[in-house]
Amino acid sequence: MAINIRKINKRKVLLYLTLGLFCLFLACLSTNYDYDLFARLIVGERFIEHGILPFKDFLSYTPTHPWYDHEWGSGVVFYILIKYLGAFGLLLFQAVMMFFTAVFVIKTQKLQKHAFPVSLIFMSVFLVLFLRLNPELVRCQLFSFLFFSIFLYILEGTRKEHFKGKLKNIIWILPLLVIFWNNVHGGVVSGIGLIAMYFAGALIEKKPWKKYLGALIASGLLLIVNPYGVKYLDFLFSATTKQRTYIVEWWPFFALRHILYYLPPSIFAIICFISSFIKKRKFDITKTIVLAVTLYMGLAHVKLLSLSVIAAASLCYNDIVLVCIKCKKFLKKLEVCLYPSIIILSLFIPMFSPLVPRADLDKFPFYEIEFLKINNIKGNVVTPFALGSYATYKLYPDNLIFMDGRYEEVYNDNEFMTLRNFELVESNWQDIMKNYPTEILMPRKASNVYPILKKHPEWVHIFDGRVCGIFVKKGKEKFSYYQPEYDIDYYRRTMFKHGDFNND
Repeated sequence: MAINIRKINKRKVLLYLTLGLFCLFLACLSTNYDYDLFARLIVGERFIEHGILPFKDFLSYTPTHPWYDHEWGSGVVFYILIKYLGAFGLLLFQAVMMFFTAVFVIKTQKLQKHAFPVSLIFMSVFLVLFLRLNPELVRCQLFSFLFFSIFLYILEGTRKEHFKGKLKNIIWILPLLVIFWNNVHGGVVSGIGLIAMYFAGALIEKKPWKKYLGALIASGLLLIVNPYGVKYLDFLFSATTKQRTYIVEWWPFFALRHILYYLPPSIFAIICFISSFIKKRKFDITKTIVLAVTLYMGLAHVKLLSLSVIAAASLCYNDIVLVCIKCKKFLKKLEVCLYPSIIILSLFIPMFSPLVPRADLDKFPFYEIEFLKINNIKGNVVTPFALGSYATYKLYPDNLIFMDGRYEEVYNDNEFMTLRNFELVESNWQDIMKNYPTEILMPRKASNVYPILKKHPEWVHIFDGRVCGIFVKKGKEKFSYYQPEYDIDYYRRTMFKHGDFNND
């Protein structure tokens, strides 16, 4: 018996080691940094270095409301990683989050009745799809995806009565986890929703439901444990129900822009959902509720598709194996080959792993921001919505921005529409210049407004970078300007060198 246990442990160690290496390899393939990372780092630095947590905006010159930063804890984590581990710390963060999400998916798979052995093939497919849904190195959503997998494991284990002894009441750890989750990302509402799904399932199936209701109430009450108190709940509700018509990651799967890119994970989730009904004599109501709701949310907003993939991989693995049982011999051979393949792939990690930041010249306005800095061009600047975070990180306090990706956390809808109309040259597009103290315009060269500004009598075009052009008010231009550094290695070395955030 002891020999068998050692064999099982060796297999488990090999499985998790291989998955860990694969997660690190996939993280090395991540395309770039998220636009909003820099806004998160600003908050993290102010909290760690100065003990300040912003409750009002100090980075922009537009009218704003109180700053409800539902991701402030993430910023603290990201800043610590950058400070002590540099760019590699962010890559390692993504790998770790992917790995532990996969671990809890496996743990939930094992809770199913007559659970099949864990498949490296299945988990590798899951991780590849997960990376496709989250290709950028660091996003606060990764916290939500990990916590969602943990909640699913605890709720499923409670439902199937797998927890005994000291773990019998493990469901009561969920409200405590809500406290941490609530302070790193607003996706905590998905955890609350998951508890509600299990509560509804228990009611319909006429099974014990009080523990779910208790955990749901306790979790809801503990949402007030945050820097903003009760007022945060109103913000969380408005942010959750907000119609982000012009934010592409909140568009539905069926938008032409998304269909091809998100097709593989969507097919995976749909196949898992359908397979859960094949060869089933007994209808599992709770499981169906969870799969149906997460699938609907993922198709309605592609940003939430990761939740559907996590739920499908956790709850439908047994169903998929039963459907593929006729290919058992082939899959077993493929499984054996996959272990050495992933280990060999991991040997290439040093080649991909960035010890310096991944500076993408076509994504961030490196030349443009450097041009403003070296020429000491100060004043209020309009940047594209996505680029405001990086501009602030580099230019504050010499330059304030019109708006960045903090959207509902800080800004009003009116300013968002004003910026949109300006970029697209739609109704009242000049309001951004007339009704706000704007001194510098930095539109994308591919935008509708760029060629119009080049002919505008009140604005002078002074520089073109790789991403944006820069315009100043007529009469404010100089006879000559210093040109920015064009060596990409310079921007890799200085990407996370920032402005002064100690000033308000």
